[in-house]
Amino acid sequence: MNKIFVHCRLPKKELEILKKNFLLKIHHSKNIVLNEDEFFIKAKGFNGIISQGNVINKNFIKANKNSLKAISNVGVGYDNIDIDAATKSGVAVFNTPNLMNGAVADLTLGLILSVVRKICLGNKFVKDRKWKGNSWDLFWGESLQSEKIGIIGLGNIGKEVALRARSFGLEVFYHNRNILNNSTEKKYKVKYLNFDDLISRCKFIVLLLPLTKESKHLFTKKEFKKMRKDSYIINMARGKIIKETDLVDALKKNQIAGAALDVFENEPKVEKKLLTLNNVVLMPHAGSATVIARTKMMQLACNNLKNFFLKGTLDNLVNKGFK
Repeated sequence: MNKIFVHCRLPKKELEILKKNFLLKIHHSKNIVLNEDEFFIKAKGFNGIISQGNVINKNFIKANKNSLKAISNVGVGYDNIDIDAATKSGVAVFNTPNLMNGAVADLTLGLILSVVRKICLGNKFVKDRKWKGNSWDLFWGESLQSEKIGIIGLGNIGKEVALRARSFGLEVFYHNRNILNNSTEKKYKVKYLNFDDLISRCKFIVLLLPLTKESKHLFTKKEFKKMRKDSYIINMARGKIIKETDLVDALKKNQIAGAALDVFENEPKVEKKLLTLNNVVLMPHAGSATVIARTKMMQLACNNLKNFFLKGTLDNLVNKGFK
């Protein structure tokens, strides 16, 4: 019977199914997420892993090459796993796509509204019992109507963001490695701009692209200087796309108006100076955090692994070169 290491909260039904078919060791990630070294020790020698974004590097894969057969990542992104090393070692890697699109798109618009309408500041002001009189001069924000939003990475989630943005009267632009065909652009009412034009023309810059060698630190001092002084950057993708110290510098110098971040360069650590800025809204990597989305993600992660070992199927395989 195959041995499975589970580093994720799982629904009761899925957990019972796994227990019937596999030998399980469960780390309850609700209490603490294992760091890279801890994971290396506790997950050693298993045939399958259900991962909640844990770093699974080439050293771990190499050390477990005689036992490890499959990794099921609970999430769409998989930059936490060395895919090349997995493929070379014959380890199948799976993800859970297209289940969180709406949830992430909803939070994207929520963060934009929160930062431009100063919702978090107003909420704290009222709860701190500071509201004593006329509110006319308090928390003046900005309108979305007729402004430009630029989405970098117009994939499935980006398209959902585009649909929602249009309902607020925003004009939607995008930048991708590959330009969409005319029918898709018309369907979502989006227009392509090259990178420099997009960041210099759009008031709201939304990041939804994967983390790659090319996209790491895509936004540094150089890019922030090109952005509008009244612009906002919203990162829903991966923290390392933005160099956080440069973002802080741009915010303090008023080179841009604000930021809303769901991901961080060295999460769960956050650049301390970000915590002191009133023009920043922060969330703890919660883009998919709805009951429906995360339950479905956990269910699919379990099914990916179960079907691989019991049926030999490769649904939602990430490393296409796997044999």
